[in-house]
Amino acid sequence: MKRKMGKRLQLFVGIVLLTILLLFTDLLICGIVVFKSNSVDYQGPQEIVTHLSVKNGSYQLDEKETESLLQRRQFAMLLSEDGNILWSEALPEELRKNYTLQDVAKFTRYYLEDYPVRTYVVEQGLLVIGGPKDQVWKYTLEFDLTLMKNLSKILPLLFLSNILVLVAVPTWIQKRRAKQKEEERTEWIAGVSHDIRTPLAIVLGNAEIIAGSTKETELRQRAKAIETQGIRLRRLVENLNLSSKLEFGSGKFEKKKVRISRFLRKTLTEIMNQTEDERYQFSLEMDGSLQDLELWFNEDLVERAVMNLLHNSIQHNKDGCRIDMRLYQDQKKHAILEIGDNGKGVSKEFLGRLNRRSYEWESGTGQHGLGLKIVKQVADWHRWNISFTENEGGGLVCTMRMR
Repeated sequence: MKRKMGKRLQLFVGIVLLTILLLFTDLLICGIVVFKSNSVDYQGPQEIVTHLSVKNGSYQLDEKETESLLQRRQFAMLLSEDGNILWSEALPEELRKNYTLQDVAKFTRYYLEDYPVRTYVVEQGLLVIGGPKDQVWKYTLEFDLTLMKNLSKILPLLFLSNILVLVAVPTWIQKRRAKQKEEERTEWIAGVSHDIRTPLAIVLGNAEIIAGSTKETELRQRAKAIETQGIRLRRLVENLNLSSKLEFGSGKFEKKKVRISRFLRKTLTEIMNQTEDERYQFSLEMDGSLQDLELWFNEDLVERAVMNLLHNSIQHNKDGCRIDMRLYQDQKKHAILEIGDNGKGVSKEFLGRLNRRSYEWESGTGQHGLGLKIVKQVADWHRWNISFTENEGGGLVCTMRMR
């Protein structure tokens, strides 16, 4: 579950970062479009004024600046204080007139007879520089100062609320979809487990009847093999169902006070009755002071974990082994349950993987299947410390600190 939560967090952070990146990309693209599309290049007023001189009582612009103005398809004129045209260059015919204060006020803010213009106050008067029609979109905006102050206070809060929505909505959607998928998977596994139970019981029952009703050795062995594999299949289905419930939190498990010595003896007796194979020897060692010890745990879950450890030792040591269960206290009075065997053990690589905290939530568990995965899930559910080590004489040892 922790690993899945980590993946979901990574996915969520990725979505947020991607959204922010797309936002900045959109702004960048808009900026590039504005920069590239804004091809209107007005002649600089200072350049015109500097190269504007009086000759023979009239203003004249240098040839170079005149050529630059014409290349831009622009015009210019200089108005006196009373609105008369003192000088002009490439001025359209309909604009050759005297201008009143009202006219100046209009074209300074908007257009001059549909021509976009810019106005500049210079020493000689009012300099007007214009361009062709239908080339410039021009509009003057005006806002109340109180409105701007209010916007300066509201905009940061609005931006923050947008960020929160950006974070909250994807999170809610992701959690809802993940929960729906988890519920569907849990229901599907539970349905399969239920559907397979009846035919599996029939197979096991018939195998037991055949083994008990015939004296032929080969037939008895075949019936016994069917029974063994059927029990293994049943255990696999039960493990799958339990793992799904633990992983997605859909199971209702409750703790109760259990006498640990009685619990271990009962579990060991059950595995010995199931095995009935001389190649496997079982032992239970317990400190005398722990005979009456009672611990709080879910008996069904812990029984499944212990049985999985015992079956793991049997399944992966076909030539037989000794399986030891030991309950003792450490120096800090912690109750320690140790289950191990003297079989062939596991590789160092798998042992390191097995001791990782994320192992119980990893998708692949190798040849050991769901058994050890559930052991770690059960320990995690009880908040117990668990570790796997190599036995001194070979084999695998699982150690659980139960309190």
